[in-house]
Amino acid sequence: MRRRMLTLATLSLGVWACLLMNPAGATDKKAEQGQLTGTVHILNKDASTIMVRKGGVERQIVYHAHTKWMYGRQADTKPGSLDQLKEGWYINCKGTFDGTKLVASACRFRESK
Repeated sequence: MRRRMLTLATLSLGVWACLLMNPAGATDKKAEQGQLTGTVHILNKDASTIMVRKGGVERQIVYHAHTKWMYGRQADTKPGSLDQLKEGWYINCKGTFDGTKLVASACRFRESK
């Protein structure tokens, strides 16, 4: 009888430990990697956002101090800065999605597609 009680208590503690470490419904969700390309429609430096238009769809890119800026085509890329970017230019940004917004880690831009 004591052995059965000891086994039951050990199993119960094991189950409780598992539940406390990973509660039901709590999953570790990784940010989805992706990229956005298109023409710069609105450049808002105060809010650190770029509204990009491709076709009839507008998407938002959010940048931060650690975003890497490059100028030129993929085969001929040079270091760039946000100050060079202008509305109407073509941009390609990579990063992680926060809902529908892309939080950019690197962006490459040029005058035209």
